[in-house]
Amino acid sequence: MKTVLLVLLLSPCLVWAQVFKITPQDTERKQSYLIMRDGTVMRGQVIRQDSTIISVRRRNGDMSFVEADQVLSITGERPMSSATTVSAQTSTPSTVFVMKDGARVEGTFVKRDSTMITVRRRNGQLTFFEPELLARVDTVRMETFTASSQGFTNRFSPWLLSGLTAYNAEKGRFYYRNTWLLLNEFDYGITSFWSVGARFIAPIPYLVYADTYYGTGQYWESASRLFTKLSVPLGQSFRLGINAMYQANQRYMYTNSRGTWTLQALATIGSSQRNVTVGYGIAVPRAKLQTGFGPGGGLYTRFDNQTFLSLGIMQKVSRGLTLLSDNRFNLGDQYSIYNEERVSASFALRIDRRRHAFDLGVFGLIYKRPMLYDNKSVRFFPYLGYNLIIGRD
Repeated sequence: MKTVLLVLLLSPCLVWAQVFKITPQDTERKQSYLIMRDGTVMRGQVIRQDSTIISVRRRNGDMSFVEADQVLSITGERPMSSATTVSAQTSTPSTVFVMKDGARVEGTFVKRDSTMITVRRRNGQLTFFEPELLARVDTVRMETFTASSQGFTNRFSPWLLSGLTAYNAEKGRFYYRNTWLLLNEFDYGITSFWSVGARFIAPIPYLVYADTYYGTGQYWESASRLFTKLSVPLGQSFRLGINAMYQANQRYMYTNSRGTWTLQALATIGSSQRNVTVGYGIAVPRAKLQTGFGPGGGLYTRFDNQTFLSLGIMQKVSRGLTLLSDNRFNLGDQYSIYNEERVSASFALRIDRRRHAFDLGVFGLIYKRPMLYDNKSVRFFPYLGYNLIIGRD
């Protein structure tokens, strides 16, 4: 009997002795890789270990909490898959906890007591909910890809083609995009919900004065601008954002622009890989009367506020390919030395890689009336874009 009591008293100590423990070197590193028992890898800064819970700060600033008994090892180097253990594609079961209000939580069951159910999500974060809120538990099979399968996620979810989604640039990262070998854009994530950026035209005479840009007004539309975006998640599959952009004063051909403010509200439904974005915006010129020759002739052209709607689609279709569609519908009258663009529509395929991506597609403009010099109401030309993430992973 004494032996049994002794074992019972010592059992918590024996269990604790087998739980993974972090080292001082783990907390000193700015970035570590936590290898889990289920084969997943979490990246972040190890903060501390309290009892059986390890606290990890992710790159976006969020905190994740991992049970120590689910950790196999912690290393400062990116883990490499060996040739004997790598398979091109595996199918693993995933548990989905469906709540009575329709909410869904995907993850691995950890434990349950009289008051709470604990679930570890795929990113390592623990989620807690009351048992009486649970309606059912579903098991689905998720397709996962290892490092050797050449599967890449779309890391440029903040960008469509010429428009934006409500997703924000990752905190602490620079994003760069070049469009048509002409337009350069930089975006930087200050926090997980706020980013700032700038865009400017590369001074390449042939491209600037090519009919594709000069004759359709795309040069003016792509002129140098400053912009900032705020983004807020509302649940797992819905985000709201607002983007503000300022186009500086410029002189182009027969007009002298006094600058324009553009505000756009965005709503994105879906994940960062598969989503639909709708938006409503307004462009407000600083000066309503600007010097130059407009469609009606004379020395002055009137520029009123321009409202528009936008619709964007982002769909991951394979391990290294994302389908994009970006469309804008101008509302009301539009005053410009160019013809009035009623609709801009684009379609492209994004070739995803680990740190960059290529966009190849078609960009089209639909005018309110035929162009004066070629009598065309619709124009199409190739779309070419390159996206790059600057900085260490």
